[in-house]
Amino acid sequence: MGCSMDSLKFVSSWKSPITEAQLQVKVGGLQLEGCSFDGARLSENRHDSPSVSAVPDCYMAWIAQCSSGSYSPEEVISLPVYTALERVSVVTHVTLP
Repeated sequence: MGCSMDSLKFVSSWKSPITEAQLQVKVGGLQLEGCSFDGARLSENRHDSPSVSAVPDCYMAWIAQCSSGSYSPEEVISLPVYTALERVSVVTHVTLP
């Protein structure tokens, strides 16, 4: 992108490709433990829910700090992405609405 990493921020979008991104990746196969996510809303598990559930594919990209991104900071929660279920190594953090 021809700029320093300090001028960028990492964003994710669960609804559509990130329009502000020059380059992005579509990530699939992520799993969520302890709650459910349908691509629009994070919700608590019920007593009969599986402890681990698959989440929809999402788009991830680095964009300029001054860009708005897909969500406002007030409407998201940041969750870690680990390399494995054992939660030893964090890869990054993604935001979920």
